[in-house]
Amino acid sequence: MRERYPFSEDDVCHPGKWTTMERGIQYLRELAMQEMVYYDPDNGQLPTDPDEVQCTRPMWRKFVQSAPLSYANSLAVIDWKGEEAPMVDEMAGRLRQYKGSISSSLVSAVEKLFWNFQQLKEDMSYSSTCTDQYLTY
Repeated sequence: MRERYPFSEDDVCHPGKWTTMERGIQYLRELAMQEMVYYDPDNGQLPTDPDEVQCTRPMWRKFVQSAPLSYANSLAVIDWKGEEAPMVDEMAGRLRQYKGSISSSLVSAVEKLFWNFQQLKEDMSYSSTCTDQYLTY
C-alpha cells in the first residue's frame, strides 16, 4: 500500500456517507487503521490500537466529508487550535456526547426515514420473491 500511495493523505477510501453516529465512529477508526499503515514498524512507541491514534487534520477532513449533511456542518467547525491532536477514542467520546446533545428533529427524522426505507426495501424484496414463486407454478 505504501508503494502505491506514498503519502497517507493520498490514500483513497470512500465508504459513502455514514448514516448513524456509531457508523461514523467506526469509519473514524478505519481511518486510524489507515494511518497506522504508514507508521514506522520499528518504532515500538507508536500505538497498535486504532483508538490510541491521534486524529490528524487530514483524517478529520475525510471523516467530515463522509458525514451526512445533518452532521457535516457542525462537525466541520470542530478544531483543536494549538492543542495536540486528540486520540480517536477521545474524539469518539466527543462524537457520542455531541449526538446525545443534538435536539434537532431533522437528524432523528432522517434516521427514521432511513430505517423506514430499509424496511420498505426488505418488504419489497420479500414481496417480489413471493410473486416470483407464484409465477413459476
